[in-house]
Amino acid sequence: MKDKSYTEIVCKKFCKYYKEGKEELLCGGYEFLRNNLTPHELKIMLNSPLPPLNLRGGEGELYLDEELISLVCKQCGFFIDGCDFAESRSGPPCGGYILISRIVSRRAC
Repeated sequence: MKDKSYTEIVCKKFCKYYKEGKEELLCGGYEFLRNNLTPHELKIMLNSPLPPLNLRGGEGELYLDEELISLVCKQCGFFIDGCDFAESRSGPPCGGYILISRIVSRRAC
């Protein structure tokens, strides 16, 4: 079950797939953030500028590497059946992945 604080920060702000009333569905990114950061820590990170999101490459390109896929995507229940992003990048990533990617790419600069 989702925690309202994380849902407000991760899902409602960053996830294209979020649907009100589907709180039993969690992506791997959501679980990773919930297990590793408090809502307060996430809010602090969001108060500092995040790089723009660009799924097509170039400046602000979505940070993607095997470590992130292993830590987030491969632990996700949607990874095997239902994640267009992980499979072929034909759809956007989940909100948790977007937020993690933007935090990691900012730290890598």
